[in-house]
Amino acid sequence: MKILRKLFRYFRPYLGHIILYVLLGFVVVGLGMIMPKVQKIIFDNLFSSVPYNFFGMALSGSALLVGVAIAMIGQSLLRQSMHYFRIILNENTAQQAVNAMRADLFDRMINQSQSFMRSQNTGNLMTVINGDPETVKNFFIGTVPQMFEVVVAFIFAAVMLCTEIHPYMFLCAVVPMPLVAFLSAKARKRIRPRMQDIRDYSADLSRRAQENINGIRVVKAFNNEELERRVFDKHNDRIIGAHFAYLKEYVHSYLPMDLCASLPYCLVNIVGALLIFGDQLSIGGLVATGGYLSYVTQLFACVPGWISATQQANTSAAKIMELMECGNELANKPDMPQISARGDLKLEHVNMVFDGHAVLSDVCIDLPLGKHLGVMGKTGSGKTILANVMMRFYDPTSGKVTLDGVNEKDMRLGDVRRAFSPVMQDVFLFSETVEKNIAFYDETASHERVEWAARTAQAADFINNLQEGYQTIIGERGVGLSGGQKQRISIARALLKNAPIIILDDASSALDMETEQALAESMRRELQGHTVVTIAHRVSSVKDCDEIIYLENGVIVERGTHEELLAKHGIYREVYDSQTRSAQQDETETQTGAQNQEGRNA
Repeated sequence: MKILRKLFRYFRPYLGHIILYVLLGFVVVGLGMIMPKVQKIIFDNLFSSVPYNFFGMALSGSALLVGVAIAMIGQSLLRQSMHYFRIILNENTAQQAVNAMRADLFDRMINQSQSFMRSQNTGNLMTVINGDPETVKNFFIGTVPQMFEVVVAFIFAAVMLCTEIHPYMFLCAVVPMPLVAFLSAKARKRIRPRMQDIRDYSADLSRRAQENINGIRVVKAFNNEELERRVFDKHNDRIIGAHFAYLKEYVHSYLPMDLCASLPYCLVNIVGALLIFGDQLSIGGLVATGGYLSYVTQLFACVPGWISATQQANTSAAKIMELMECGNELANKPDMPQISARGDLKLEHVNMVFDGHAVLSDVCIDLPLGKHLGVMGKTGSGKTILANVMMRFYDPTSGKVTLDGVNEKDMRLGDVRRAFSPVMQDVFLFSETVEKNIAFYDETASHERVEWAARTAQAADFINNLQEGYQTIIGERGVGLSGGQKQRISIARALLKNAPIIILDDASSALDMETEQALAESMRRELQGHTVVTIAHRVSSVKDCDEIIYLENGVIVERGTHEELLAKHGIYREVYDSQTRSAQQDETETQTGAQNQEGRNA
């Protein structure tokens, strides 16, 4: 409950609505409490005023039924009217609170570091943002008011049983209740782990489904649909098993409680009959006792639902607060001044360790404004990590990264990120129009600027050939576009941002040599005065850079210009010779194929 109290702040602005909601609930309860009293009056008056003969009993019975029916219909209409009014009053309140909670969760998530995101389960995060706020809302808006209403009804009914009904009847109604409460608390403790299992297994299923959606092409390419279906069924079976275990535990825990809860009715009827025969209780009194007893036992009938709702709400609240209270590793300090970086980037003795393994070791790089740096290395050598450290997606374990001589740790995170225009290795496009993907929701970007960025990125031709040009909606993650087309849209997005530092992480890997050369020429022309970091596997992508570094296991093993590195006859030269031979072989095969085709045509 302590965690739930923390989340009540989202509902506090609407406390007046909630109080009115609860008060209306009390009115509904009051209407319900009138019925036992009305029934007692009708029964006692009719049976006392009518002779005890067949005709009289039939007449009184008919009148009784009519009176009870009218009273019940009237009460039902009033209750339903009040109920619908409460729903209408409260729905807007609840949804606003949920939306505010989701907004804070989303804000917290997107402001976390890369380290945090790498450690998270996607399915769990989606459950926390989408499902858990609804569970908390249902608790505050549904369960809590119901608790107040039933408790009030219980107290009122208990008072009526104690003051207006025979003392023996009161004892029969309330004596078994402590035993029911004890058994309920014991049941709650036993079923809590089962509910947590259901939640965890459901999150795993959500994660697996999302992975299959995102990786559907891989699944189909490897003809693994049947295997993934079996894996999905396995996750589904775990959920079914968890639900069965919960149900089994629920039955074993609550069956004794339900049996005890039926004791008051049995005792009341037995003792009531004896009291009637002894002229110590009227028929109306027995009927009223049953009515009030129903409200008393309603409290305990609702207990299992309350327990379940409270446990679910506590579990959801814990997940929400875990994300809410998760410290932002890269949070801004309150006294940080706002800085607009020019583009002088420097790495001084940077070391980076992940899971006990060094991924960058004593990296020193000086990139004054306007300098072009090429970064090469085998897969896993630390190239992408280096780019992430530059943009402060990760803070170095030791050493420092400076912008214009200022340590990035002493700058606002937003100021750091504004200094960079990245093209990520894993291109991500949104399910939106081409123009919005390039402008990235920058409402100030004109169509002319978008077109300029597309032309510079060598993307204008294929965009114009799309069905609706720049207004063509591309699929999620760029489905419907080739790898090279997605890369060029991503490059156009980076160019439009026009930050002083451009990061190109394997940005031309899916392009043919001709397109890559044209792209390099246009970017060289348009990016004069910008600092550019080009990460690539192909020598052709970096050969014109002012400086090239070669990484191996996070260590710079070679550095220099293209000509200087060739003259060293080291790793860079080996890669260059290998790629040159491969290109020459490809050209020879192309020429041979063309000649053979000409021969067949002749």
